[in-house]
Amino acid sequence: MMTPAITALILDEQARQAGHFIEGIDLNAYLEKLGARAEWLTNTVADRCRGFVAFYCNDLVSRRAFITLVLVAPEDRASGLGRALVTGVLEICRQRGFTSCRLEVRQDNAAALGMYRALGFSTIEERGTTHVLELAL
Repeated sequence: MMTPAITALILDEQARQAGHFIEGIDLNAYLEKLGARAEWLTNTVADRCRGFVAFYCNDLVSRRAFITLVLVAPEDRASGLGRALVTGVLEICRQRGFTSCRLEVRQDNAAALGMYRALGFSTIEERGTTHVLELAL
């Protein structure tokens, strides 16, 4: 469930990155879609969201999951939390019988690319300024 703490974390990051965290789409419409359709794996301590992964694990035909958004609060970065959350999502997908997981990441996000590659994701497509990555589960 998308909580006010998650929304605040997303909006703070959008401001921190001067509107470039989520770009090319209507932010409010995207947040509404996430709230209505995405599943969430979060880490919250004392009502403070330290980080989350929003994902879709509902395509029963292709058995492919999709991670749509990963965010760790600035003060919790480089702690392994992002990796732990993504690993948790991958395990959920495996338990449900999904066979792969995809995501998109900006080419200039070296930290995220490094983490995803360390987890076994590989680039299957380049779209402008993003890589589409996939991992067989």
